[in-house]
Amino acid sequence: MKVSVVIPTFNDEDTIGATVESALTQRFDGEFEVIVVNDGSTDGTPAELAKFGDRIRVIDQENRGVSPARNAGIAAAAGEYIALLDGDDSWTGDKLSKTVPVLERNPAAVAVFSDVMQVDGAGKEYGSYVLPEFRHSPTLDEMLASPWPALPSSTVFRRDTLIAIGGFSEQFSRFAHYGEDTFAFLLAREQGEIDFVADKLVRYRVSGFDGHLARRNQSRDNNDRGIVEFVDPERQVGGLLVFARLVQQHFGVRGRKLAEWAIDYVAKNLVATGLKAIHEGNRELARRCYVSSIRKRPWVLKTYVRLAWTVLPPSVTEMLSSMLPPQLRRSLSGPPFQGLEDRAE
Repeated sequence: MKVSVVIPTFNDEDTIGATVESALTQRFDGEFEVIVVNDGSTDGTPAELAKFGDRIRVIDQENRGVSPARNAGIAAAAGEYIALLDGDDSWTGDKLSKTVPVLERNPAAVAVFSDVMQVDGAGKEYGSYVLPEFRHSPTLDEMLASPWPALPSSTVFRRDTLIAIGGFSEQFSRFAHYGEDTFAFLLAREQGEIDFVADKLVRYRVSGFDGHLARRNQSRDNNDRGIVEFVDPERQVGGLLVFARLVQQHFGVRGRKLAEWAIDYVAKNLVATGLKAIHEGNRELARRCYVSSIRKRPWVLKTYVRLAWTVLPPSVTEMLSSMLPPQLRRSLSGPPFQGLEDRAE
């Protein structure tokens, strides 16, 4: 077996059919198998998978999260190469034919990733995922300086490499999974080179503000609730705190910059969640978000001002809002700006 396609899925009934079909219809000369790990789906995902019959292999497990799901697929795989594909993404027909040969030509490469087309809920493309400065094979130092935009769905690994690094860390829980792929890529880069293919070979579905994060939370949250209803305001980005800890433990001083980026990202997203919460009238959640953000970035004075805004009576904030310039009013009362940097400062 040349390639094993591993697809973890949880409650992806609207997309899993297209995802699996895009894997099965690859224009690839080598032998490949498709393994789908159903991570305890409670919707119509199992019925969608059953339509493919014996064209795919389905592994059912209780809901444990994306890392254990990927690891289960890797353990069952017979292929020399592992091509990952998330349950709400899809491939172009030449994904395998343009990536697998790269690994066969370069024995020093342990993985290869491609560019990605971002698409909205209707499937309309609206931009490339990989920015120009990342469109090359990275060094480990580059990957430790900034999170590298190699998505699981865009990457093919040597199976031996994934086994050597222990797969995807299961310290990321089913509710704290963001960052598990980036950490695995770092460990893989220690094993050898990671090549890049410039073609857009993946359709990456993004929706909501900060779509990458919002998509993951929506697809992995068993309760499927809105962002301001989280009991724990850190839950939506908790994986990055795990990521920061693991990077510091594994790479020491070399990993400090990337760990600080992760903590900073968490703090910014907590502010964004707080802005959305207060805009929707949930002052208690907004306060919790701001307090949590301050614990991570205590030097950002604007967050203290936003926290104070949540303590004032609504009648007072309404009166003061009418006196403030529109941008300052939005900075205090939400909703968050579309761009992460705008809404985080």
